[in-house]
Amino acid sequence: MMCAGSDILVIYRYLYGPILNALQYWKARDKKVIVDFDQAVNHLTQDKPEYSFWFKGVPLDDFTSKDRPLIDPIPFEQFKWGINMVDAATVSSARLVDDWSRFTTVYEIPDYLNTYQYPISDKAHGDEIWAGLGHTVNYDGLKKSGLLTAMENICRERPQVKLILCNLEKESNAEFDIDPSQIKIYSPRSFDEWVGILLKLDIGLAPAYGNYDFRMSTSKLLEFMISKITWIASEQLTFHEISQYGQWVKNTPDAWETAILHAVDQLGVYQRKAAKEPFLFAISQDVGANIEKILKVYASIINQA
Repeated sequence: MMCAGSDILVIYRYLYGPILNALQYWKARDKKVIVDFDQAVNHLTQDKPEYSFWFKGVPLDDFTSKDRPLIDPIPFEQFKWGINMVDAATVSSARLVDDWSRFTTVYEIPDYLNTYQYPISDKAHGDEIWAGLGHTVNYDGLKKSGLLTAMENICRERPQVKLILCNLEKESNAEFDIDPSQIKIYSPRSFDEWVGILLKLDIGLAPAYGNYDFRMSTSKLLEFMISKITWIASEQLTFHEISQYGQWVKNTPDAWETAILHAVDQLGVYQRKAAKEPFLFAISQDVGANIEKILKVYASIINQA
C-alpha cells in the first residue's frame, strides 16, 4: 500500500468524516500527516457556494438536492478537530498562517505554477481590449471593491473595452449596467478551456474585498504574469511581495477607473513591460524550479518531535 510505505501523508483541505478516521489510523502507526489548504474556510460568506458544505453540512456533490442527510457535525467543526490532530499544515498565504497557528504548526508554501500549461497565444480579437478577472468571479466582491462601477463607466467611455468574466458566482443575481455587447461571461469546463480564455486577455483584474479575499494566494496574478498580461489588483498585504510587477489600487471606483483607463490608453507600453520582469518572475515560480523548497518543508515536518 502506497500510504504504508510513505514518510509523510498529505490531506488536501477536507478534514471530516472518514478522512478523520484515516488520519487517526495512520497517526497510530507513527506516520506524519499534514493538511494542505488554500481556502479561508473560517471566513466563508453565504454568497460563496462552499458555504453550504462547510457551515450547513450539505454534501459536496449534492448542493441542489434535499434527498441526502446533512453532514453532522458540520464540516467546519470537524475541520477544527482534524487540524488539532495533524502534525502540521501547509497554506498558501501568510494570513492563513496567522489564522491557524494556534491549532498546529503551519508553514507557508506559495502557490507555484506548471508553467508549461500556459502556452504563448495570439490575442486575436481585433481592436477590442479584453479586461478580465481570474477563473472564478464573486459578484459581491466585484461590486463592493468598486471595480464593477469603474468598469461600467469605462465601457461607456471606451466601446472597444470588453469585460470578461468566468464562472460567475450567483450569476442569476448579477446586474451589470454595461452594454451586452461589451460583457462576455464564460463557464469553462476544464483547466485548458480556462487557459484558452486567459491567454486572450489584455488586462488582468484582481479585486479583493473582505476577510476571505484578503487570505487568497497570488496564483491569479502569477497566471496573468506567465501569460504576459498586465495586471491591476486591490491594494492588500497578500499581494505585497509581487506588487512591483503590476499595479495596486485602492478599492474605490475612481481609483480602479483611473488605473484601468491608463492601461487601456497606453496598452502597448504596459504589454511590453509585462513581457519583461513580471514574466521572468512568473517563470521562476514554476513548481519544478521550487521543488527543493517544498521538500525542505516536508523534511522539517518529518524531523519535528
